[in-house]
Amino acid sequence: MDTFLHYLTFPYLWEGAVIAVQLLIGALTGGIVIGFFLSLASLSKAWYVRLPVKTYIYLLRGTPVLLQLIILYNVLPQFGLVLSPFVSALLALTINETAYCAEIIRGGIISASRDQRTAAQAFGYTRSQEMRFVVIPQALRAILPTLGNESVGLLKSTSLASVVGVAELTMRGQTIVSQNFQFLPVLLASGGIYVIMSTVLAAGQWWLENRVNLEPRAARAGRRKIPEIPAGTPLVAADPPSPQSDRMLEIRDLKVGYNGTPVLKKLTLVVKRSEVVVLLGRSGSGKSTLLKAILALIPSSAGNIRVGGVVMGQGPTGRPLLPRALPANRIAARIGIVFQNFALFDHLTAEENVMAVQTVVQRRPKTEARAAARAALAQVGLGPYLNRLPHEMSGGQQQRVAIARALACRPQLLLFDEPTSALDPELVREVNGTIRDLAQTGLTMVISTHDVGFARTVADRIVFLKDGVLVEEGPPAILDNPKTETFAAYLRQEAEEAHEPPLPQRLPDPLPLPATER
Repeated sequence: MDTFLHYLTFPYLWEGAVIAVQLLIGALTGGIVIGFFLSLASLSKAWYVRLPVKTYIYLLRGTPVLLQLIILYNVLPQFGLVLSPFVSALLALTINETAYCAEIIRGGIISASRDQRTAAQAFGYTRSQEMRFVVIPQALRAILPTLGNESVGLLKSTSLASVVGVAELTMRGQTIVSQNFQFLPVLLASGGIYVIMSTVLAAGQWWLENRVNLEPRAARAGRRKIPEIPAGTPLVAADPPSPQSDRMLEIRDLKVGYNGTPVLKKLTLVVKRSEVVVLLGRSGSGKSTLLKAILALIPSSAGNIRVGGVVMGQGPTGRPLLPRALPANRIAARIGIVFQNFALFDHLTAEENVMAVQTVVQRRPKTEARAAARAALAQVGLGPYLNRLPHEMSGGQQQRVAIARALACRPQLLLFDEPTSALDPELVREVNGTIRDLAQTGLTMVISTHDVGFARTVADRIVFLKDGVLVEEGPPAILDNPKTETFAAYLRQEAEEAHEPPLPQRLPDPLPLPATER
C-alpha cells in the first residue's frame, strides 16, 4: 500500500497526467468547434456541401486513431512537413474528434423540435438567433451526456501519444516499470490517476447537465417574487397602425404549391383593419398554407401579399427575398401567430417564452419585456403560472401562453392556425373565450378553425376554402344560408361530426295534434 501511495503522489507521473490533460483539452476544444460547423454542413440542403462532409466523417470514424497518428508523424515528413511528437498527437486526436463531435452535435440539433424552429422564424429570428436561442439550449440536453462519455474515452486515448514519443502518463509509467520492475503498484497508481481525472470530468459533466436541466432552472426562476398585477388589466394593445389605408392584409392572385402540386390557386383576399376573419375548410383546403404564406414561411409561385404596407417575401422588383432578408421583412410587418401545436420553446418558462421575442428580435430591455410578459400572461388568466415550464401546463394553458407571446410583441395582425384542434373538448372553451376577448379589442385577426360554432360568435367575416380556392365569403349569417352547395355540404358534415342538428336546414313544421289531445 505504501508503494502504491508513493507512486500515486509521484510528481513524475502527475507531470505526465498534465500532458494528457493538455492533449484532452486541445483535442476536445478543436473537436467541438470544428465539429459544430461540420454538423451544420452535414445538415445542409446542398448535396455538394453535405456529401464531402459526410464522406470525411465516414472515413475518420472508420479508421483507428493510431493509424491517423502514424500517418501524421511518419508520412507527412516525406512531403516536407515535420511536426513535433506533441503536435502530431494533438492534431491526430483533434482530427479524429471532429468526426465524432460532429455526429454528436448533429444528433442534438435534429432533436430540437421543428415546430419550435418554425415559430422562431415566424417571429423574425435570424438563423443565427434561432440556433443560439432555440436550438442549442435544447440540443445541449441531448449532447452533454454523450459528449461527457466521449471526453472520458478521449482521455484514455491520449495514451496513444506514447507511440510517437510523447511522455504522457502511460509512457512515464512504463518508463518507471522498465527500471524497477514494480509492475503492480506503478500501473495501479497510473490507473488511479486516470480514475481521478475521469472523476473530475464526470463532476464537470454533472454540473453542466444540471445547468441546462429544465426543472432546476424553473425552480431557480420560481424563487423570484411575482408582483401582483391588478385584475381587469386591459389586453395588450398593438402599436397604432399606419393610417395610410384601411386595409391591413391584401392578398392578390396568390399561388402556392408543394413539389409541383398546387395548394393555393390564384387566391385573392382583403382584410380590413380591426376585422376578424375566420377561415373554414376541410383539412387540405389550404388554410394553414395561407397563414404560412402570409408570413413568407413558404414561397409563392405567383401573386403578392401586403401586410400594412409591407410586401411579404418579395423585394421592390418583385423577386423573392433572400433567406437572410426574410427576418427583417417579418419584423417590419408586425405579424403575430399562434400555432395549433403551441410551438412554445420547451426550455423556457411561461414568462421567458413571452419575453423571448421581445428581447431577441425586438431588442427591448429585459425589464420592459418582463413587465409586458407578466401583463400579457395576467390578461390571459395565467398570472400565477409565470415560472411553469410548458410540459408542466395543460394544453389550454400552453395555448394561452402562446397567445400571450404573440400579444406581447404588439402585432398589428394576429394569425391563429387551428388554435383549439390539439386540445381536449373541456380546454377548448377557455381558449375560445380568450380569443373572443381579443376580438373585442379591435385587433385585426385571421383565424383558421374547424369550429363552426366558434366562428359564428367571433367572426366579422367567414371565408370558406376548398382545394385552395375561395369558394364563398360573407358575414356569419352565411352559416345559415350558404350560397353554394359545396359550403352547405361542408356545414352539414361538420354538424354531423359535432353531433348537432345538420346545418343549414329548415326544421319541419310540427304535426297537428289529434282532436282528442288538443
